[in-house]
Amino acid sequence: MLPHDRGGRVRLLRLARRTLAIFSVIAATTAATPVGPQVPVISRDFPDPNVVAAGSAYWAYSTASGYGTAVRHVPTARSTSMRGTWTDGGDAMPVLPSWVDSARGGSIWAPDVSARSDGSYLLYFTGRAKAPQNVQCIGAALATSPRGPFRSVADKPIVCRPEDIDSIDPKAFTDTDGKQYLLYTSGRNNATIWAQPMSRDGITAVGDRRALIKADRPDESNVVEAPTLVRKDGKYVLFYSANRYNSGAYFTNYATASSIGGPYTKAAGQLLNKGTLGGGFVNPGGQDVVPGSRGHDYLVFHGYSKPGQRSMYVLGLHWSGSTPSLRRDDTDLDRDAQPFMSRSDELPQGPSLPAERHEDDRR
Repeated sequence: MLPHDRGGRVRLLRLARRTLAIFSVIAATTAATPVGPQVPVISRDFPDPNVVAAGSAYWAYSTASGYGTAVRHVPTARSTSMRGTWTDGGDAMPVLPSWVDSARGGSIWAPDVSARSDGSYLLYFTGRAKAPQNVQCIGAALATSPRGPFRSVADKPIVCRPEDIDSIDPKAFTDTDGKQYLLYTSGRNNATIWAQPMSRDGITAVGDRRALIKADRPDESNVVEAPTLVRKDGKYVLFYSANRYNSGAYFTNYATASSIGGPYTKAAGQLLNKGTLGGGFVNPGGQDVVPGSRGHDYLVFHGYSKPGQRSMYVLGLHWSGSTPSLRRDDTDLDRDAQPFMSRSDELPQGPSLPAERHEDDRR
């Protein structure tokens, strides 16, 4: 181009603009398209994850699992970021409550830890009771630290209803008026998620429970479980897992209501399934919602990363009013997840434990 070739400058300017537009489209497409499968943040067996923030750290808890030659009743892990390096926190409840049947290794599952106003921590958990025999019930335990050790508040469970067959998957919820609730699942066929009002300390049931949702959709295959309740934009949003946990069709969805007792309307389709955001997991569910600090929350859940192993995953949970959506491209979520570590060495995978709550194929 000659020094004073104005037409050449115009042609170059137009070419530059077209090139910029093309790269903008490519960049936008790349950002919106998942690249590769999702990576677990805790790569070992860590099913039914629950995460609580305590001080400057996050504490994660899982269903009982084998660690080396031992079984931990409530395994824990600690991290300073949701997708950072999670370090070993030991067993949060090394001593089983007296009412739990220890004949099968004392399996404890679906733990839920919440902080109380007095600085202590409350643990809800599921266990198989000695009496009534072969019934799964919900217990409560307390500790002064998120690390534990948690000790049972009584020599009996706080919810045990043989007429329901089982009571599983407990989850605490505190409403804006300070009222406490215990959510849980029961039933073999057409499973139901309940909300049970609790005393201020979260230990004693008060009043009648209320049915929130039932398994009434074909894709749920008679199963709704793992309730997690949050309040957004004046509405109650109930996350739940559905279908059989090992079916290949297990998924997570949500339902909304204007009051805690409902009625709840289930969202169409499925919020999270094996193909969401590129997948990389099978049977994603057993979820928990962790409040975030930058305008969004986190959804933690387990998925089969390999046969017999359910690892923990994290996705960004965004909101439009009371409508949630999932993302994997949050700038404050580290893209390169680190494996579960202990003293810089990955913990050995222990013996597989039976998924007791499903062993009788109750649904």
